[in-house]
Amino acid sequence: MFSVSNLSCSKGDKRLFSGVSFTLQPGQWLHLEGDNGVGKTSLLRLACGLSALEDGEITWNHQPVVQNPEAFRANLAYLGHQLALKEDLTPMENLRADAAVAGRPLQPEDALKALAQLGLRGRERSKKAHGAGTFAGQSCQALGFGRTFCGLGHRCSECPRPNHQWPLGQTRHGVAHQSPSSELGGRWLHLQVDRMSAFAAIVRRDLTLALRRKNEVITSVFFFVVVAALFPLGIGPEMNTLRLVAPGILWVGALLASMLSLGRMFAADHADGTLEQMALSPNSLSMLVAAKILAHWLLSGLPLVLLAPVLGLQFDLSANALWILTLSLLLGTPILSLIGAIGAALTLGVRGGDVLLSLLVLPLYVPALVFGAGAVQAEISGLGASAHLSILAAMALVAAVFSPWASAASLRIALES
Repeated sequence: MFSVSNLSCSKGDKRLFSGVSFTLQPGQWLHLEGDNGVGKTSLLRLACGLSALEDGEITWNHQPVVQNPEAFRANLAYLGHQLALKEDLTPMENLRADAAVAGRPLQPEDALKALAQLGLRGRERSKKAHGAGTFAGQSCQALGFGRTFCGLGHRCSECPRPNHQWPLGQTRHGVAHQSPSSELGGRWLHLQVDRMSAFAAIVRRDLTLALRRKNEVITSVFFFVVVAALFPLGIGPEMNTLRLVAPGILWVGALLASMLSLGRMFAADHADGTLEQMALSPNSLSMLVAAKILAHWLLSGLPLVLLAPVLGLQFDLSANALWILTLSLLLGTPILSLIGAIGAALTLGVRGGDVLLSLLVLPLYVPALVFGAGAVQAEISGLGASAHLSILAAMALVAAVFSPWASAASLRIALES
């Protein structure tokens, strides 16, 4: 049973609604009707947990949701204005990724059965636009994609209508013509949340999308190569000078190259509704954010680490110096992605966010740059790089602990705005 008691909502100085209460029994759902701006979406977002409560209480099975939000989210299906579908993924890939994020990985036969019910038999692995569009258009009737029903969501013209409709303010509930449950959904209700599958699904989805949008990956790599190749031409052929400036040039090039894709880390998910589904997942949002950070590093950091020894040859670096350069980048580029994720989350949806993102993260990148380039320089000078590498490793560990948590908190703030 789902119960809402005495909810209120304000936007600035305007009171949208107050004293809203209703109770939904199994098989029932609520239909809200009203003019634009009266608070229909705000009420649904409050009920689902996407927005913080000003007052009132929400209970699920007679227990306040705040006491056990994971159990509530495990039984929640929220369909917002955006359907959280990726056009570059096939219907099968969309469905399985969504189910994993919801904590219930799908078996292939169950996924095929669900897609057949949506009328997509034979197009499960089609990447054509009309296939994805059909999948999105018919998703309102299914209202699942790997989650059980909770009776909450935006109704489209194709959704079954309830027996009665009431405007916001006259809070009642009616029984739907079709029960929001299914054999498949009922069976999922008792499954335990699989957190590692959700982590792997986020990484796999982001890597798949990047490989199908190759220009996003190539841009960072090409920028790094161009920066590293042009500096020797401008400085001249003096080998001592090249060896002296090589660590700084390669590290600055890697730093700037990794920043090129920071603005896109969460932007696409925010635009298509995927971020809302991640926030409502029974899995920890911090864990899902950590998966996106890992995917960003695999796409923007790891290629730079692999290219660095090759580019370092034109600076006449010794084998030991090239090894230290590679190791310093291997420890340092994750720091860039972890710190950059915080900046990307803080500037999500902000006008001029790319400029603000640079201003936020560049000062925080300085320690990694100093100790990363300093490790190579210390090796060249014969002083040893162990101290610099130890500090880099410590910085990476601290960032790995705090960055996902801080990024998740920032994303929740962005979703409330």
